[in-house]
Amino acid sequence: MSMIVRHIPNILTVLRMAAVPVFYVLMRDNLITAATWVFLLAEFTDVLDGIIARKFNLITPFGKIADPVADKLMQLTALFMLSRKDMIPRIIPFLVLFKELFLLISGLYLIRKKFDMSSKWFGKLTSVLFFIAIMMAFLGVPREITDVMLWICVGMAVFASIMYARNYFKQVGKKPLS
Repeated sequence: MSMIVRHIPNILTVLRMAAVPVFYVLMRDNLITAATWVFLLAEFTDVLDGIIARKFNLITPFGKIADPVADKLMQLTALFMLSRKDMIPRIIPFLVLFKELFLLISGLYLIRKKFDMSSKWFGKLTSVLFFIAIMMAFLGVPREITDVMLWICVGMAVFASIMYARNYFKQVGKKPLS
């Protein structure tokens, strides 16, 4: 396998990170349709890099960290920009940011302790639901419906945080802390 092919998942992740400021500028300048396309393409690269990495066993330490960071950067930027434009409730991105900071800080600690902090089904489901809710806002689905979907997403995010905490306590019970 050529050197470039082995790095395709990581290249897609870096491209997704590079799309975040492009998305931000497009949203800031009210180029919503173009921003929506950038968001969609970024989400597509997320799915594509995951498929390629798993199918060809190209999972790397860089990808394990950079992929979720790229996802969260795009998702949080979208949520903050949508709230700034009063397309979603203003509190939503702050709640999601708080949850992500909580998971990041606890995750950094747990990784140092050699605990498994890989994404689980509930985290992936929450991301998919947020993607759907964000797209609903972009597509002009009535605000009441989009808001309900976003609150479901926040509920799922809380559930995911609880499940990750539960996973942590299970691991702590099995491994001595060093």
